[in-house]
Amino acid sequence: MAEKEKTRDLRMLIGQFRTSDHWAVSLVRDLIWVVAVVGCIALALYLICGTWPAVVTIESGSMVPNMNVGDLVVVVQKDRFLDLQTWDEGKVSGYKKFGDFGDVIIYRPNGLTDMWASVGLLPLSKAQHPIIHRAMTWTNAGQPVPSYLNLYRGKVTPTGYLPLTVRGETQNGYQILSTVVDAPPAANFTPGSKDLIIKTPQGNYVLPADAIIPNSGYVRDTGTQATHGGYITKGDNNILSDQGYLTFPGTGTVEPVAKEWVIGKALFTVPYVGLLPLHIVEVIIVVIIIMVLHELYLRRKEEAGIQKPKKSGKKQR
Repeated sequence: MAEKEKTRDLRMLIGQFRTSDHWAVSLVRDLIWVVAVVGCIALALYLICGTWPAVVTIESGSMVPNMNVGDLVVVVQKDRFLDLQTWDEGKVSGYKKFGDFGDVIIYRPNGLTDMWASVGLLPLSKAQHPIIHRAMTWTNAGQPVPSYLNLYRGKVTPTGYLPLTVRGETQNGYQILSTVVDAPPAANFTPGSKDLIIKTPQGNYVLPADAIIPNSGYVRDTGTQATHGGYITKGDNNILSDQGYLTFPGTGTVEPVAKEWVIGKALFTVPYVGLLPLHIVEVIIVVIIIMVLHELYLRRKEEAGIQKPKKSGKKQR
């Protein structure tokens, strides 16, 4: 009997919560509804995309013009909807994605993670956001780590990548690069205004203007060997690939991306929508203020209707 009374009391409380006109209760109902809708959308995205997060926002210009700041990127598991292809593989097969050969992947630099990432609530630590760059090639453990160089950034897709070799040291302490394998050392070379100067953690380099071939990219041996297999990645709008070039506080220099560090690959983008997540705190505050003001408006309107005097008597003819 007591069990039935508890069940009846619970149903009454739920019924009162659903039908209450109190502004605070109504506000809580709206918040619960918003959370439920967002949760259902998140679950649907996870089931369809097979990874989490299923959407990310472009926060920098490293992939311009193929991806822009504020674009919302839909992410899928790396081997869902065709196997993941690198730039080198796409060049052979003809597969293109976002204006160039190969897939664009989202990865955790150096596998950076924390407690929240381990339980799947966040992609990785707050110290470093995921990186969304193009997969250029795959390098195995013990192989040289290549550095991809594109002088034209995202403006021109290289027709190919030519190997660069180090010829010698210049008067200014830079090492000169060349596309000619057997070229003599250029120790007395002085960089000119049209020569490309490249500064990396491993050293400073000069690519002479006469070695720059229009619409072509370059591959340079960084002089280091991969300690594990991984993808070499590059932002379309960056001159150099990430490995041996990008360095973050607390993360170090970015290493080849192991398969388990890959969150997923980019499927398509929605322009401008990602500006909302970039300003999520401000958006939440504005939405809450609007909801509170709406409830106050309805409450005052209801009170005004109650206080309004009713007309009495019949209309005289």
